[in-house]
Amino acid sequence: MAKSESPDIEVGKMYFRYTDHFSGRISTMCKLSLVVKAIEEKLTKPRLSMFKKDIFGHFLECRSFPFSGVILHNLLLRQVAHKEDSREDQLWFQIGEHLIRLSIVEWCLVTGLSFGVDTNKKMMKWSRGYGILFKKLKFEEMDDMDALKIALFYFADIRPWGLLSWEMIYESLDNALFEKDEKFKKTRLKNSDHNIEKYNLYGFTSGAWIYEAIGGLPSTWVVKMKKKIPRILQ
Repeated sequence: MAKSESPDIEVGKMYFRYTDHFSGRISTMCKLSLVVKAIEEKLTKPRLSMFKKDIFGHFLECRSFPFSGVILHNLLLRQVAHKEDSREDQLWFQIGEHLIRLSIVEWCLVTGLSFGVDTNKKMMKWSRGYGILFKKLKFEEMDDMDALKIALFYFADIRPWGLLSWEMIYESLDNALFEKDEKFKKTRLKNSDHNIEKYNLYGFTSGAWIYEAIGGLPSTWVVKMKKKIPRILQ
């Protein structure tokens, strides 16, 4: 059962009380940087320029996309129970006195991806094999348009887009801390040295949407948050 489906949490309340907050370490399973690196290695500068002008071009700037496991973990601890909306999946977070929402609308605005339609998940099973094939191709023997089309196809296949991209990150974030607090407490009782809970996140885990959300909050609060972040990271 996903955390958002927990029946005993009052709407508008955080799933975890402040007294139940615990330290966590996130490992992101996103492989976007590897895909970008492969494309940059195979395409010449003129072809890269063509790629950058196309629909996925802005992702080439995401080699070192912003990701702070500490900040994201602290945000997940502040997830708020909300009334289910039959139209779309949503995540809500309590930051200070403010609520921020993450839905497919905010997700597509931040990532630059269109809503699109659900893609065939079965295609993901053979993406790894195609990645190996991509690296073996002799791009120097192709004309520019063929090289560009193959690179775009490779990127679109490896990097889920649109609705599928949102569904992956939503499920991952919504379930990330489910029952992790109880696991942390039980492990701590058995081992007093246990002081951090480790877990993974899947999908495009760029923290860009966090900074966009914070940027939309009142400026006085943002100043306070910027002062607190260094302490959170310690």
